[in-house]
Amino acid sequence: MVFKRSKCPHMEKDLRIQELEKQLIENQKTISGLQDVSKDLEIENATLKNKVYSFKELIYSSPSMITLLRGKDLIIEIANRPILDFWQKDENIIGKSLLEAHPDIKEQGLEQLLLEVMDSGEARYGYELPVYITRKNQKELSYFNFVYQPQKNIAGKLSGVAVMAQEVTPKAIFHKKIEESEYKYRELIHSSNSLIAILKGEDMIVEIANDAIKKVWGKGSDVEGKPLFEVLPEMVEQGMPAIFKNVLDSGKAYSAQEKLINHLQDDEMRPGYFDFIYQPQKNIRGEIDGVAVIANDVTNQGLLNQKIKESEKELRDLVNFMPLKVCMTNAKGVPVFYNNSWRNYTGKSIEELLSKSWMSLIHPDNREKVEMVARKSLETGSDIDLEFKIFDANGQAKWHLNRATAIRNEEGEITSWITSSTEIQKLKDEENRKEGFLKLVSHELKTPVTSIKGYVQLLLTMLPEANQENGELPVKPYLNRIETQVERLIRLISEMLDLSRIEHNEMELKKEKFSLNHHVEEIIEDISYSNKEVQIELKHHCECDVIADKDRIGQVIINFITNALKYSPEDNRVEVTVYNKTENEVAVSVKDFGIGIEKKEINKIFKRFYRVSGNRDETYAGFGIGLYLSNEIVKRHNGKIVVNSEFGIGSEFIFVLPLN
Repeated sequence: MVFKRSKCPHMEKDLRIQELEKQLIENQKTISGLQDVSKDLEIENATLKNKVYSFKELIYSSPSMITLLRGKDLIIEIANRPILDFWQKDENIIGKSLLEAHPDIKEQGLEQLLLEVMDSGEARYGYELPVYITRKNQKELSYFNFVYQPQKNIAGKLSGVAVMAQEVTPKAIFHKKIEESEYKYRELIHSSNSLIAILKGEDMIVEIANDAIKKVWGKGSDVEGKPLFEVLPEMVEQGMPAIFKNVLDSGKAYSAQEKLINHLQDDEMRPGYFDFIYQPQKNIRGEIDGVAVIANDVTNQGLLNQKIKESEKELRDLVNFMPLKVCMTNAKGVPVFYNNSWRNYTGKSIEELLSKSWMSLIHPDNREKVEMVARKSLETGSDIDLEFKIFDANGQAKWHLNRATAIRNEEGEITSWITSSTEIQKLKDEENRKEGFLKLVSHELKTPVTSIKGYVQLLLTMLPEANQENGELPVKPYLNRIETQVERLIRLISEMLDLSRIEHNEMELKKEKFSLNHHVEEIIEDISYSNKEVQIELKHHCECDVIADKDRIGQVIINFITNALKYSPEDNRVEVTVYNKTENEVAVSVKDFGIGIEKKEINKIFKRFYRVSGNRDETYAGFGIGLYLSNEIVKRHNGKIVVNSEFGIGSEFIFVLPLN
């Protein structure tokens, strides 16, 4: 038996209500979950919006020029104010192509560069890139530092390029100027004929080396960037590292003239001479970080000077070997060298001689005259030929013959003086003995000779004129000739005595006023009377009186005329002229047409016992003291003697006296 259960309507309703309630509860849970997700999305969206805002704010507030470009057309998505100002555009340009904002980029290759970044995904960088911008229909050159950065979308695909740029035109121009300056600096170094190198750091790294110094080093262009002493190891043994280190450490330059430095060239050590300076170099902070080498190759000059030094040494050795006392002075007469003969004679070292005045070696009696003559020679450049006494090691003053002559350069300027001193004490002693003998003989002869002259004159007055027709001997002419020779002998004796008086400074002048013209006439008449065959022509260009020693001036005139006749054996013609030399001076000229005097002997003829040399010297009588006496007499009258002579043609002797 089967029983069926019948459904209750109320039960079914309750079941549906329960199911609906369950469903409602599930829906409420789903709604609540959706509300939570919505809130999270809202929060995430707000966060994203904040990030986008912050990103855009970062772009817009940046002082750099920034733009975001999308797609192959390079559409401007974002552009901040600096880049808009640079383009000279407003916000309306956003959404348009970059070429519209900046058409210059296409011809300068920047568009292609941007597309390459978008295609490759690799960023591109530029430093001080020159870019031309068209402004007011004119292109202006500006310089930029920039980054072209590839941009990806949310799917990770390349979708654009971010451009970040900064204008650095002033900085770039400044750098260009520095580059130009450095280029000129380097070009100056490389084009210089001087040897120049710049070394950096303690290792002396060769930063710059011009071709001139590389040639001397015997190296190529690969030396730059290497340590100097690795390039030139041969300089280590020559002590150069210590010199460079001292310059680097002390900051003081080191210089040298004609320094010998050996360089290894083609496997051979070759010497060279250099003028150079090692100059410390400072960086921009003022710190010494290197050394500049500036040099000149003076090898030819150095070798020449070396030969000169060797020649000088040989000359010094030769001069030191000479018995003469030789001294070298500078152009001002200050001694710079004495030979060994000076050291041996004075007993002083060369240093002692150079440290004291050379006048201290001269006897006080001679110093004034020596100083006067030396001063005149330094002013005029004339030679010195003087006798004076010099102290020896024992303090004895001995006579020396001293000569000095100037050494001149190619321009004729005096560069130095060379002097030689020869001891003549024995000659002086001999002269003194000779003078003593002559003085004694002169005194002894003067009295008998004067007596002879008196007796001859007495006989001449007692004898009548000789009559050849009556067969009588011509005694009177012979007596006249005897008288002439006796007068000549008396004059010679007087000269000997005058010589002694001058040597002992005993000659006295008896000055008086007289007519020089009449005095000359009288002397010529006396000479012409004794020498009938001579022709003496007298010319008066002025008439004047002088205050002088009449006999002594007559002695000078007689000496000039008798010398003119003696040295004119082929022509007995003599011209005598009296004239005004200046307004305050009168002169007497005696001119002959005889053998003349060589130039080298003119300065010697006024020395004692000097006679003009020649092939016919033996025919000219005399002791060589007449001109010496004449010169001394004229000098004591504050006058002077001038000689004009041409060898083989004749001579003119002139003495000049002051009128007052």
